[in-house]
Amino acid sequence: MSRSESKEIRGAAAVEYAKRLRRVRANPQTWEVEYVDEETGEHWVMDYPQSEVHGGGEPRLRPK
Repeated sequence: MSRSESKEIRGAAAVEYAKRLRRVRANPQTWEVEYVDEETGEHWVMDYPQSEVHGGGEPRLRPK
């Protein structure tokens, strides 16, 4: 998926897609994890935008 085609991915699909990426860093205070796609060089961020929901709600993976 190229940056021009990419958009955010949510839920289980986000978790599955992140498995093919390399984890770069994590911020435990914001619950954000940055990844890089080693094939394309694209950077991605996994976060939990619904912080009011138990466990932060469903994960969201979006291009950085």
